[in-house]
Amino acid sequence: MNEKKSLILMVEDEEQVLNTNCRMLRRRGYDVHTAQTVSEVYHQLEERLPDLLILDIMLPDGNGLDICRHFREKTMNPVLFLTGKSDIRDKVEGLQQGGDYYLTKPYNFDEFLAVIQMLLDRQKRIEEKIKEKYQASRQITIGSLRLDLSDGHAYLNNTDTGLTRTEFSLLRLLAENQEKIFSAKELYEAVWGSCAGTDTSTVRRHIFNLRVKIGAEDTDEYDIVSVYGKGYLFTCR
Repeated sequence: MNEKKSLILMVEDEEQVLNTNCRMLRRRGYDVHTAQTVSEVYHQLEERLPDLLILDIMLPDGNGLDICRHFREKTMNPVLFLTGKSDIRDKVEGLQQGGDYYLTKPYNFDEFLAVIQMLLDRQKRIEEKIKEKYQASRQITIGSLRLDLSDGHAYLNNTDTGLTRTEFSLLRLLAENQEKIFSAKELYEAVWGSCAGTDTSTVRRHIFNLRVKIGAEDTDEYDIVSVYGKGYLFTCR
């Protein structure tokens, strides 16, 4: 499968500069969209947010700094200022408004490409870290046992244990409340959703099946323990 092209929106009112940069960037595999006015930019941002926004500051109908602020309200994707305004105060203001990098014209094209790649690579790493943290927050891991709360499956040494939906719900409840004793009635009401009565044999049978499927007899990492006269608990050994 081909890797998805990074989308760059280049905002530049000088047509020659715009065409030259777009041609060179497209040759290097980037998907490049263009805009020459503030109004064109806002229209495109409503359609799709680019992976990288390259901004001139001086535009016919407005200011690139305003675009940057607007963009920052929508996303943290990188912003590269590419402008003829070289005064240090302009650079500082551009960065303060949310820019990630500031290049002044005239510029070296190799440096321009290196900055683009750096910004896109950095954003990709940030997104991967966020994804990893989200995935970790959607999992419960106890030793070699892992519950994936996103897909409702439990894995033992990365192999699907084949739990039924009910078995997974029961295991999740116990694993999220380690060392807490649940009576058979509490488990039945929480998992089966019935308070009309308690089918202790159903709970007992599911606990037995769970212990077999998660290998509780064969590990010293965890167990589902029956506490005489009280109920069941998930414990880490």
